[in-house]
Amino acid sequence: MNNKLLNQYYKNGYVRLGKIFTNNQLEKLKKRVKDLMLGKIRYENMFFQLESHDGKYSTINKNLETFVGPSLRYRKIKDLEYDDLFNKIFQKKIVKFCSERLIGKNVSCMRAMIFNKSYKNSSILPFHQDVSNDWNMSLKPKFTIWMSLNGANKNNGCLKVINGSHRLGVINKGHLIDEKNIKLKGMNIEYIELKSGEAILFDNHLVHGSDKNKTRKNRLAFTVCLLDGKAIHLKTKKKYPKIYGKGAIDKKLISKVKKLKKIPNKVYH
Repeated sequence: MNNKLLNQYYKNGYVRLGKIFTNNQLEKLKKRVKDLMLGKIRYENMFFQLESHDGKYSTINKNLETFVGPSLRYRKIKDLEYDDLFNKIFQKKIVKFCSERLIGKNVSCMRAMIFNKSYKNSSILPFHQDVSNDWNMSLKPKFTIWMSLNGANKNNGCLKVINGSHRLGVINKGHLIDEKNIKLKGMNIEYIELKSGEAILFDNHLVHGSDKNKTRKNRLAFTVCLLDGKAIHLKTKKKYPKIYGKGAIDKKLISKVKKLKKIPNKVYH
């Protein structure tokens, strides 16, 4: 990320990173997603969230966080910082560079997850910020990398953002935002269409969301949300999984997780 790209990020709240995974890597990632959804690969303690039965965001069961049987309608799969294939994103030079320039040398992961928008009864993701004053965190997450695994466009529910909205800081208490909020008046909505393997990096204060998937194929995205390595969960006093710096997740830990088929205890447990 050179100064020109940094300037775009600071001005708009996001910047395109181009293609960061090869076609061969993408095929492996898509297969891994399918294997996880169908239960062919299982990790104890891994986070799963099903899409709502009726395609409404309000009826998503946010208290159910486990695998409940084979389905291609899982909306979220988290804890992928411990997966041997998905962890490779942190080895990418552009990701390391962005992390060091925007956060520092000690960086943790709030979440690394699949965002699946099912072709069957997908929900609208309301406009929101990936920050909140109500979250039990000592520091707010800094930025998110959002990468398409199989192409993202208006028809299948690509990311849409309100350009420049990150400059407003936390709106009200953060997270879910009414797009008619007076602070957003006059700001433009942009649809971020991406080819497979392409990614954007956006400030967590940027207001964003996505529409329903109107195609006959799931839209798959992989996202990582990063923050300062000093951040702790205020209730448990635990630190978030370290990505860069002392104590970072390494090949030894990833191999152990793969062998035991168990995700380490969560920061909020």
